[in-house]
Amino acid sequence: MVDIEEIVKDEDLAYETALAKDNKDIQTWELYFESKLNDPFPVKLSLISRAVKAVPESEELWIYYLNLIDTNYELMLVDEVKGVLDQCLTTQSKSLIIWLKIFEILIEHAIDQVTYIRHKFNQCLQSISVQEHYKIWVIFIKFGDVIGGPTGVEIYSRLMKFINPRVLKGAEVATPDELNLTILDFIDKFAELGGNEHVLKLYAKIVQSNEYTNLPKSQVQILFEYLDLLIENSVKEKEFELQVNNAMKKYPDQITNLQLKLIRFYKSKKGDYIEKVRGIYQTSLKDCKTVYDFEKVYNEFTKFEEQDIQSYLDSNTNPNTTVLSQKLSTLEKLLNDRKLLINDLQLRLDINNVDYWFNRFDIYQTQLPTLIQTIANAIKSINPLKIPRTCQHKLYEIWIKYAQIYSSSSDFKTADFIYGKSVQSQYPHPNELAELYINWSEMRLGNDYFKESDAIEVLEDILYRETGNDVEINYSDSSIPVQKRIRKSIQLWDFYLDLVESFIESADDVIYIGKICDAYETLIKLKIATPKKLLKYAAFLEKWGYIEKSLSIYERCLHIFKDEAIILEIWKVYITKLKYINHNERRKDIEERYAEVVRYRGK
Repeated sequence: MVDIEEIVKDEDLAYETALAKDNKDIQTWELYFESKLNDPFPVKLSLISRAVKAVPESEELWIYYLNLIDTNYELMLVDEVKGVLDQCLTTQSKSLIIWLKIFEILIEHAIDQVTYIRHKFNQCLQSISVQEHYKIWVIFIKFGDVIGGPTGVEIYSRLMKFINPRVLKGAEVATPDELNLTILDFIDKFAELGGNEHVLKLYAKIVQSNEYTNLPKSQVQILFEYLDLLIENSVKEKEFELQVNNAMKKYPDQITNLQLKLIRFYKSKKGDYIEKVRGIYQTSLKDCKTVYDFEKVYNEFTKFEEQDIQSYLDSNTNPNTTVLSQKLSTLEKLLNDRKLLINDLQLRLDINNVDYWFNRFDIYQTQLPTLIQTIANAIKSINPLKIPRTCQHKLYEIWIKYAQIYSSSSDFKTADFIYGKSVQSQYPHPNELAELYINWSEMRLGNDYFKESDAIEVLEDILYRETGNDVEINYSDSSIPVQKRIRKSIQLWDFYLDLVESFIESADDVIYIGKICDAYETLIKLKIATPKKLLKYAAFLEKWGYIEKSLSIYERCLHIFKDEAIILEIWKVYITKLKYINHNERRKDIEERYAEVVRYRGK
């Protein structure tokens, strides 16, 4: 230290005199120091040392002192600086501004003094108010970033305890920005600093909790990052499987990706895990929930089998033909089963989709026993009320396919039994039931096993089966079973009429003519007879010589239908039939009525 007599100049006498009277006068010390700013460093150092010794509680004087050290650090020894800092803190440990200046000096000039600096940060956090800690932490983590390693890890570990838990979870934003750190930011920082143990613990904390849904990354993305890290760290099998199994329960939609992670885990391990991996692939193919997932697993699986064969060939100069044959058979079966495996997926997605079942029928087309069992499974599994409207195939087509398997091999008894069972089932629409009856009738008609009348009887059994107030039943009301609505099926009545009429060869076939008449009368009774149908009825009667009855149908039509346009069309046909009427007055009456309709229509 420089002797005071050597540095005190004439212009300093006024300051010295004032200080001699009151050496606690901070303003005098400040003015005195400022007058020496252009003097050599030792002079300034000596003066500020006297000042803080005289007034150690002055924050202002210590700031002068610390600024002097900051700008002249290279002129001092490290231990000298430490001594000054420690001396300063004996009276200024509660001053935030002092602490900030000390850390500025240490990090700028003495970053290699790691232990000392860390100790000072600890001392600071114990000394200043908690409300001001965030300002220190901003500097502390910058120090940790520079130092890195275990010290950096320790600093960030301590910081995590200071950060608001809501900020860690991404549910709240912290200020300043440097401390707006989520748990993911800490994971990245620990990974950067080499703190893998901390990284694993934090990932596990997120994965095992439901409180981190506000983070920038999704819970699933975080889960898979965690699993990748576990694989890289070669955790034990039971631990990894436990993590995957728990994840499958929590995220069932991710089951395929989780199974692929499990496969990757076993592929990464040393040892013979071929059968284990193959088993997981097989399970995964059965658990896939989308075609995309299936393609991903299937492509990986086939590549795995190909690599297994190649690896066996590369490692055996004289491969065992039996072993090689088994491996090739395994690959061939996987390739051949692709359509079936995709169809398994389709049916898992929607077992009520009839199109998917027909895809399966095509697969088993050449395997009759399996095809029959598959058809039976389809009939048993499909809920008629849940069939998608977009399906191109209909439920009734399955029954027809079932019956045709037997009828094509002349087992008409079994086919007839199947049709009998089919019409007892429910269907989305009565049209499907009508199709079944039509096909059933055609089967009976198309071979010698049945009498021709059997084809008619199967239709009459349902068309004339009264189920209550059939007239009031709404054909489109899906809440009513199709068996109760089928009597109003125009499609089925048309088929019946055409079928019965095909049996009439002459006017003497009164039985079949009578059946036709009964059918048309039933249509009228059920209120489903259209003008076109009744005109056809009249034409039918005329054809077989039932003239009067034919004319009566026209009269009934005029009574039944109220629409003027329809009535006019009926009259146009009716008026041409006057040639059959010999009674002049009757014919004249009909002509006058027709003229009245035409005249009224003209108005």
